[in-house]
Amino acid sequence: MKRIVVVEDDTTFRKLIVSEINKSDSYECIASFSKINDFVKELPNLFPDLFWLDISLPDGLSIDYIPKIKQLFPGSLCMICSMHDDDDKVFAALKAGADGYLLKNSTLEKMIEGIEELFQGGSPMSPFIARKVINSMKLEIPNSELLTQLTNREHEILSSLAQGFQYKEVADQLSVSLETIKKHVQNIYKKLHVQNRTEAIIKYNKL
Repeated sequence: MKRIVVVEDDTTFRKLIVSEINKSDSYECIASFSKINDFVKELPNLFPDLFWLDISLPDGLSIDYIPKIKQLFPGSLCMICSMHDDDDKVFAALKAGADGYLLKNSTLEKMIEGIEELFQGGSPMSPFIARKVINSMKLEIPNSELLTQLTNREHEILSSLAQGFQYKEVADQLSVSLETIKKHVQNIYKKLHVQNRTEAIIKYNKL
């Protein structure tokens, strides 16, 4: 069972997320915090597989502590779930080492799917956040050599992922199974020499 820590100052939302996590047979919320200081004090004792982080808390920003999290727990993942959609916060979180970024206006289903995608090696992002990543790379130097190795179907899948669609949605769009999409995604990662969805999208949009 995957262990998850939630850092969120909105009491109602925190309880909702913790409840949804604990409903799953695959996940368990082992601790939750409403303040950064309390979280940081307990951090060395937590040993979770995933940190679920709001950005702005009453006593600080969680993204300031992502490097420390990654240092203490190199194998742990960090998911941002925030109301912030401005460029500064989004890219500060990604640069700090966040593995995914969902907006709080996402459905609970999307949020739980995002957790699943993280553990499958992806980097879930709300469509609006994915678009920011795309736009930020438009002026970068093209890297088409690797992308030419992708099949037409792989281009289709990567294009949909770049638009913020989840694996299940892409499978429905293309009338194939979820497992087929996952296999294609793994092939895409190998061909592009990347480790996650964010890196794949960045290379795709350099074309």
